[in-house]
Parts: sequence; C-alpha cells; structure tokens
Amino acid sequence: MMNLKELVRILRDSGTTNEIDKRRDDIADLIPAVSIMFGYDQQNLAHQYDLWEHSLQTVVGLPKDIDDDMVFLAALIHDIGKPDCQIYDERDGQINMHYYGHPVRSMEIARDQIIPDLLSKGEELSEADQRRLIYYVEYHDDRMSLRMKHLRQHMNLGASLQEFQNLMKLQVSDAKAHVLIPIVQQRIEICSQLAGEYAEKLYQDILAGK
Repeated sequence: MMNLKELVRILRDSGTTNEIDKRRDDIADLIPAVSIMFGYDQQNLAHQYDLWEHSLQTVVGLPKDIDDDMVFLAALIHDIGKPDCQIYDERDGQINMHYYGHPVRSMEIARDQIIPDLLSKGEELSEADQRRLIYYVEYHDDRMSLRMKHLRQHMNLGASLQEFQNLMKLQVSDAKAHVLIPIVQQRIEICSQLAGEYAEKLYQDILAGK
C-alpha cells in the first residue's frame, strides 16, 4: 500500500500526469477524499481539464526544486472543495459553472478530513507541515497584485517569505493549468514576479518599515 512518503516522491518526480494517474487507485486508498475529483467535469470556460487532470497538471507544473513537500501535496488537493461549491451560470448560451468559496472549502477538507485520516494511518505530518499544507490550499487562489499590502497581509498570517513564494509558485502552476485567457495570463505574470526577486525586495522594504 502507498504511504505518504511514496506519494510525495511520485508527485515530485513525475514529468507527466499519466505517471501519477496510473497510481490513482493507490492514491485514493491513501487519501479517499480525492476520488471525488476523478472525472469531475468543471464545466467552466476557463478550464479545459476535468478536476483530477487539472490537479495533476498543477502538480507536474511545479518547479522540482521547491524545498517543501507540502506544496506538492497542496497542488494535488487544492481544488478538492469545488464539487461542494458549484454554482450554475451561463455565458453566451454556454454553461459556465462557478465555484465561489472553493479555496476555503478545500482547506476545510484538508484540515478536517485528509490530515486526520493520514494521521490515523500512522503517517507523519508535523504541526508545521499541517500548517503549511492548510496555508497553501486556503490561499492558492488569492488574488494578488505587485503592491506591498498583499505580501504584508500574508506576513500577518504568519507566513514566511519562503512560504509566500512557494504559494506564488503554486499559483503560477495552477494558472498555467487553465485556458490561458487574458486574466489568467495576468495572474501568471504577477505571481511569477512575486515568486522571485520582486517579493524579496518588497520584504526588505517591509522589514525597513516602509
């Protein structure tokens, strides 16, 4: 049976979604909650993939050198709350479902179901691991700008600069797994800057009291 350490290794090492998907049954044995994403049609004009494939695309799009396993696990489950949040809408005569509040719902599932279930199976997740996983999932869709106030808000949440930049890398990978409409491209550009030196400069300005 797959354990958490093996799952993280697969998420980190896989270069294609197929490499992860072929282990979907093992993943579902370890984390039963993920099965709700299998084949789930998002019916949203910004999405070309079903929910499971979108999540796998987000995983494989992450930089392999991220020094935090929880980012990879968060990428796998970041949208797991969407089925609970679906709201019907149409655009130009086409169904265009919305998922307002899904980041918080995904966080709740991670906090209240996934983490306790993993711990009950004897998997090791430190309190620090749990905090970071919850942080990455809850704020994976936070709307960002290049203004200092957004970084400051995350610092006030207790996130370190490295954790914030990891979150931005997750946001970039998540965005790239969408249809690349202008608003998505803008998100990629902003979060890419915040994942690098630009955020480091803002951080130094915050420390300097600017």
